[in-house]
Amino acid sequence: MCLRDALPAVIETERLRLRAPVSSDLDAIVAGANNWNVIEPTASLPFPYLAEHGRAFIAKGAARRQQHPYAIALGESDEVIGIAGLYFVSGVPVELGYWLAEPQWGKGFGAESAGALVEAAGQSGIDTIRARVLAHNQASARVLEKIGFVLVERTQSIVERHRGKPLLVLEWRR
Repeated sequence: MCLRDALPAVIETERLRLRAPVSSDLDAIVAGANNWNVIEPTASLPFPYLAEHGRAFIAKGAARRQQHPYAIALGESDEVIGIAGLYFVSGVPVELGYWLAEPQWGKGFGAESAGALVEAAGQSGIDTIRARVLAHNQASARVLEKIGFVLVERTQSIVERHRGKPLLVLEWRR
């Protein structure tokens, strides 16, 4: 069994529930992601983020072999407020990615969701996780540091949207 398959289907925190994205999440995913402030620091999400993008993301479901995404939902209402996931590419450490809808920023949901995902990954046998963040995105860098990531490299982005911009690579180890 690969480590991706060892991850739990659902991860619960005090305020959040991380679970598979489903078709009823479409409107919330599109509403949260279709915001330049949310999309700009990401490596690959398109802008504008349209319903067709959200449908394609949800439809991939279990067919994803290199990704394990979770919808970040508020525990009581199950309202989706973002996406967190791990990316598996042979020969390199697992990578963490996440985004939250802008109205949810500053409430601790980033550290709560990403921290729970990293903890579950560690319990599933994943020893090392990396995350990349643009140097100007200090809020995201603080989230990662708060959950135990440490800076391992300063480099420049090679992603088209951010080509040449300063990039921080952070790493968590079990």
